[in-house]
Amino acid sequence: MTDNTFFEQQKEQSLVQTEIVDKYFRAWAKVLIPQAKKRKTKIAYIDLFCGPGSYEDGSKSTPLMILERAINDPDMRNLPVTIFNDCDHKNTKSLKEAIDALPDINLLKHKPTIGNIKVGKDFEEFFQKKK
Repeated sequence: MTDNTFFEQQKEQSLVQTEIVDKYFRAWAKVLIPQAKKRKTKIAYIDLFCGPGSYEDGSKSTPLMILERAINDPDMRNLPVTIFNDCDHKNTKSLKEAIDALPDINLLKHKPTIGNIKVGKDFEEFFQKKK
């Protein structure tokens, strides 16, 4: 079981981390989207320690920010495969509820995958099955 006091209120370092990941994701997507469209392939975003989706103070965590970015970008809606994982079942349940509540989540071609696996050997097998 993890210590969820981390998710009570978003601290400055968590906000900075989310902003960095969001900016990197946007830059990464701008480079990869044209190639993915040309090759008729997908792109993937994987978060192995996703948390509950939002903080108790209402701040959105990285998974929701990334999904909102994809939903709001017509070029990105058809491409990303998103995989979110957390070994704490409460976190994955909360994240699923937060994702389901996102406006226009149904615009994404690929529904987000949410796992509840301890990162280790089992996760290697999960990825081998996913390709």
